[in-house]
Amino acid sequence: MHFNLEPERRRLRSELIAALQKNPPKNIPVTRWVRIVDYKFSLMPLSSAGSLTEIGGRFNAGMDLDEGTLKPWPALYLAEDYETAFREKFQLRTTDRIDGLTPQELALEHGRSHSTVFLQGQIENVFDMTSSRHLDDIAKVLRKIKLPDRAKSLMTKLGMKPRDYAMVRTGVALYDAVLRHNWRIQPVQFGLPSRSHVLAELVRAAGFDAILYKSTMGTGKCLALFPDKLSGESYLELADAAPPEVQLTRLDTSSAQVLAGWHILPPGFSL
Repeated sequence: MHFNLEPERRRLRSELIAALQKNPPKNIPVTRWVRIVDYKFSLMPLSSAGSLTEIGGRFNAGMDLDEGTLKPWPALYLAEDYETAFREKFQLRTTDRIDGLTPQELALEHGRSHSTVFLQGQIENVFDMTSSRHLDDIAKVLRKIKLPDRAKSLMTKLGMKPRDYAMVRTGVALYDAVLRHNWRIQPVQFGLPSRSHVLAELVRAAGFDAILYKSTMGTGKCLALFPDKLSGESYLELADAAPPEVQLTRLDTSSAQVLAGWHILPPGFSL
């Protein structure tokens, strides 16, 4: 599916980008939004280096994706409140209970040390993905891509039903594919980009600096910020005083390249 559909996406690339650009960029004020990082990264809480490892995150490709697919790019993930940030960090849904304990109770003993920082600032040029209607225009372009004949043949042999691997035809279908389905399956099992990776790469190419989306675990919103794309007056900074050992407390255009995390890529890694 991936290697048959990718040439079609490349053929329609200019139309896909133009469809995304029909959505006016948003300016998001950040007032005590939350970022949770593993304890070992406490001295660089605004660094995106961790997002480049392994398969990456929902909206950024990591270095372990197969060569020849998508090249890695960093993303800084934050949430509008602590509960949402915690659930996203440790992948606990609002209804999750383990041995009768709620996620809030599990927070007391989940086995991983972490640090929580509150952030303030403003981010310009944000793509709003909080509603499926913002994906309607790009879905219209994706309708031009047909299910490959080889895939149809294999689906018949495997006894699969059309709904098991349906092509995207609507904004709702694309929204569900990107935000409601498990995005990790294809990268982990096959080393190939997920649908959310493919869409995020197009959003970046359309000139947006970040993606605003609803959490898949909590009730709040999340932001995936691309530090290497940061522009204008956009910035993020720690809302509270930091220990003197914290090296960088503000992310803006002057510090973005340092905080992007490119330094963790192996020598000679192609970008």
